[in-house]
Amino acid sequence: MNIKEAFVEAEELLAVNNIENPSLNAGLILEEVTEIKRLSLPLFYDKEITNQQKARIKEMVKRRCKHEPLQYIFGYTEFYGSKILVNPEVLIPRPETEYLLETIRNYNLYPKRIIDIGTGSGAIAISLKKIFPQAQVIGLDISFHALEQAKENAKLNEVEIDFVQADVFSDDLGKFDLLVSNPPYIPQDEYMILPDEVKNFEPKLALVGADAGLYFYKRIIKMSKIILNPQGVIFFEVGEYQGEFIKKLALESGFSSVKIIQDLVGKDRIVFMS
Repeated sequence: MNIKEAFVEAEELLAVNNIENPSLNAGLILEEVTEIKRLSLPLFYDKEITNQQKARIKEMVKRRCKHEPLQYIFGYTEFYGSKILVNPEVLIPRPETEYLLETIRNYNLYPKRIIDIGTGSGAIAISLKKIFPQAQVIGLDISFHALEQAKENAKLNEVEIDFVQADVFSDDLGKFDLLVSNPPYIPQDEYMILPDEVKNFEPKLALVGADAGLYFYKRIIKMSKIILNPQGVIFFEVGEYQGEFIKKLALESGFSSVKIIQDLVGKDRIVFMS
């Protein structure tokens, strides 16, 4: 079997199983197995694949046909210039969250201590350490298994981060200049209609927030006085309909400056408060 035959077979199977954009998925799988860039595959259509490669392609296509995300099949994803290992214990980092990091980078900040609440795979904490290499970065999560993956990712990306297992915050951590969080914010009713790729494979604990998705924002804002230094700031990633409520809550809690920031498609995506 050559690369073209393998590609056509994979594409047809993915299409039959209602995988969106089967051509792209087939190309990415062949790129992963053959190490030939997806857009260059047509130049190598006549190249024979080995039996081992054929078996790997077959197994990956089989898993993808069950709507398992490619990131879990491959075991990694790319996020803000870093390779991030992922497994079903951690949420797959989203491109929207890269915009959160880009927004933080564009603020004139010089934090000495940073905390990422709900660190998951460690993708945000790792990116923050690369943006602010002189800062101490702490990644906090309630999940032991997520923290194990985060530690592995920090080692892979050669950054030093302190990971702490706790629920939202631990009093003995001290105060911080920058708090960043992308907490579980999907309401339960919205969770039920998510795509199978998300609902059936990614950890519900990292997706769904109680109280219409606002539970963790309320807790973090309520605790902000013991978390933040006097000039400390918070950046939240939020659901597209949650920004105004979080802004109101922050103002009522004593923050003097609160800003809702839209993403590249005009949806509320980030709330900044100081």
